[in-house]
Amino acid sequence: MSRFTHNSLWSQPGNLATQLRRFVTLDDEALALIRQHAEVLSAQAESLAAHFYDYLLSHTETARVFDSLEPQRLQVLVERQAEHFRKLLADWPLCAERDAAKVAHIHYSHNVSPTWIAGAYNLYREHLEIRLEAASSTVREALRQAVYKLLTCDLMLQLAALDNVHSEALAERNVITQTLLETTLKLADLPTPEDVFSSICTDLVTHSRHLPAVWFTLQDDRHDVLRPFSGAGAPSLWKNVEAAYDAGDPLWQALEKNRSFVLKAGELEALPGWWPKARNIEAAAIFPFGRPDGIRGLGVVFADHAWYFDHVDLSPFGAFARLGQVLLSIKENQLRDPLTELPNRSLFMDRLQQGLLQAQRQQKLLGIGMIDLDGFKSVNDRLGHISGDELLREVAARLAGSMRQGDTIARLGGDEFGLVLANLRDVTEAERIILRLLGSLDAPFRLNGESIRINASIGLTLHPLDDADSQDLLRHADVALYQAKDEGRHTYRIFEHASEQLQLQIGSLQRRFEQALNSNQLVFHYQPKVDIALGNVIGVEALVRWKRGGVLIPPEEFIGAIEASPHLIRRLGRHALLAAAAQSNRWRAEGRDLCIAVNIGAEHLLSPYFIDDVDEVLSLYPGTAGRLELEVTEHAALRDLAQTRTALSACGERGLSIALDDYGTGHASLTYLQELPANQIKLDKRFVQKLLHEPRALAIIAGNLTAASLLDLEVIAEGVETLEQGELLLQLGCRYAQGFAIARPMPADELGTWMTQWRPPADWAQWHNNLFTQQDLPFLMARTAHRHSLCSMLDALATPPTPEHPFMQVAECVDESLCALGRWLRGAGQRYRSLPAFKPLAATHSKTHTQAIEATLAWQSADATALTRETKQLQLAASDMDRWILELARQIGLQEDHNRTVI
Repeated sequence: MSRFTHNSLWSQPGNLATQLRRFVTLDDEALALIRQHAEVLSAQAESLAAHFYDYLLSHTETARVFDSLEPQRLQVLVERQAEHFRKLLADWPLCAERDAAKVAHIHYSHNVSPTWIAGAYNLYREHLEIRLEAASSTVREALRQAVYKLLTCDLMLQLAALDNVHSEALAERNVITQTLLETTLKLADLPTPEDVFSSICTDLVTHSRHLPAVWFTLQDDRHDVLRPFSGAGAPSLWKNVEAAYDAGDPLWQALEKNRSFVLKAGELEALPGWWPKARNIEAAAIFPFGRPDGIRGLGVVFADHAWYFDHVDLSPFGAFARLGQVLLSIKENQLRDPLTELPNRSLFMDRLQQGLLQAQRQQKLLGIGMIDLDGFKSVNDRLGHISGDELLREVAARLAGSMRQGDTIARLGGDEFGLVLANLRDVTEAERIILRLLGSLDAPFRLNGESIRINASIGLTLHPLDDADSQDLLRHADVALYQAKDEGRHTYRIFEHASEQLQLQIGSLQRRFEQALNSNQLVFHYQPKVDIALGNVIGVEALVRWKRGGVLIPPEEFIGAIEASPHLIRRLGRHALLAAAAQSNRWRAEGRDLCIAVNIGAEHLLSPYFIDDVDEVLSLYPGTAGRLELEVTEHAALRDLAQTRTALSACGERGLSIALDDYGTGHASLTYLQELPANQIKLDKRFVQKLLHEPRALAIIAGNLTAASLLDLEVIAEGVETLEQGELLLQLGCRYAQGFAIARPMPADELGTWMTQWRPPADWAQWHNNLFTQQDLPFLMARTAHRHSLCSMLDALATPPTPEHPFMQVAECVDESLCALGRWLRGAGQRYRSLPAFKPLAATHSKTHTQAIEATLAWQSADATALTRETKQLQLAASDMDRWILELARQIGLQEDHNRTVI
């Protein structure tokens, strides 16, 4: 039966058919009589159905609808009509309402008028009159009366079904139109086109009963991979979509042809790769917008029934596409340099951010460059600004013509241009592109009848070899640019993390460090790695200290300079391995069998002598291989994955353990877990220290724990500094950690005393039998998200309103329905409502949101006294709620009976 249930008669299966039978007095005896003669009456049903469509095609009004149908489609309709006629006589009313709904959808899709339906039943009547002659004269009249009543009932049922479909389609159109109207009313409050599109997605999914997911993408590189920019609905339906360029893919066809498409799952030979796996997605509509030669976008709407877009029509959605066209035109005008039509600084920074994300996903290098024209000022001063502008336009055209598909060149101001070079395999490829750009300016320019020669200098830096944020990457490219200019111009330089003066300082530091190695000034402190629930020490990490003038200098102050010297980083690595092996033997003699982790630099690991160094250590200290662990970062793998895999595999064959250090920092990925023979991953302390207040940090840690569990890898969290961090890690399933909350690095002779005295805090020890499961993860996520929102709101309350920003943009703190924790309490959390802490938490949660409203009103009123008072009350309510959150978490994770079914 149809999901369209606008008509109340259709809300109860069988209700309408029963009422109609009573209305026309079609009793069971009459139906039995029809079924008894069904075979005779339904003979030549196909002939009747063919006659019906011939009849329709013979009339001008109806022929307009069916003339356009292909013969195969028309034959399908004939067969369905014949089947309906046979069922009418043999099965009515067993499947009557369901079949009526199906037929109504077909009729509605083809604009079949109720008048024509009545005409079809007249043909039925005429056909049956002929067939009745074959019936016995003793029952013929009774059979005729029964058949006429049946035709009347079924006709009324068909008309009611068609009306029901029409009513619901009209209601759905109204939803779409209302969403469009509401969007136009919100335009002033939505700062960017992206925000407008996101709002449309959310409103469509929220208000429509038949749109499980809606998403959109924006694209300013013609063949870049299509990924959703934002969307709404179940994330599994749209969030992981990736569509590389494929001329046969409907997404790309819509973009290239600038034409909308409607796809029906049942009519496709094979579903596109981006089509959701969910069974309830039966149709998708694709709406392109934007300019073919500029920023382009796609809106994709998934529907749960194949006939949805036939019924609702594409016109309302087309209005959204036209709105997108206008918004993107405005956006593009704001993001282009009016003189050269190249991207301006704003679009350049956006491309740079996208490039950084893409480089992380694909483990490729990203080039960030600065170009400055040599001698442009003298040409501009001599020939004037008009000629100078013409020269800039021609230079921009040549540079742009030398770029690869997917790269970006932008005018940043004056005669300065910016570069983003994506998907670089290595430094050599970057250098080839730079040389091509320089070469594009070799030919003279013609200005005012003169032949003008102008060159350029280029500075380049490569991410993630230069592991900095976007602003620092630009600064580093600028440093390299001025190095190129200092070295004669018309050349390029790649940033090397140091100016000439800094290089001198590094050289001096390297020489003093080598002296320290020779004079035994390096010492190692050891930081324990423990099972924070049971208190077992599972190993230690060896951390180097430089003892100089009676002061211990931490590695942060010298390791960067040492890593810049392949010779010194190898010497330090060998020294650390020897020290760890010797200390392992000493501890073993004292009865402590501890694994010692040693940090190995990328240069040392990739050195052809690395395995020789390992073999030397193992020959000097036999039997220590099983108690040594190598900690490596992904930098070595990024530089040479094959050599990294070879070196680590050789270490594994010798019995050493391998740990991937700083895991999750942006470049490491599941690729390395698959490719490298690791035994352990170490969660970077930057995520650990943010997991209580940053939902993204918690999500990254939870995802890494899941991946590690599936790959049977041990996980250690670095940088645990508070009891709360440790307890949340335990709730997530991470048992092993190191950090200042456990112990600071200590000399080897202090470790034994510490081990005999240290016990895990009670807040940690109680989690030795953690009952949290994957289904509890949304609660932990909601907890962190709520903290994050409260922190954001407290920051917002501390910032007075301005004419530009008169409203507070933290709706989830004020509106309880938008709050992640509130949704959990009303939804999945209901299975815990019998736990003692649940009701107090729900109450304090509502109180906190109420207080957030009071604080917001005080903020808007600009009453400083009221704001101070209400903010303090909000902080108290939040603190109280946090206490109940922690209490509920403990009751969930520590309860003995883990069967949480609540009656």
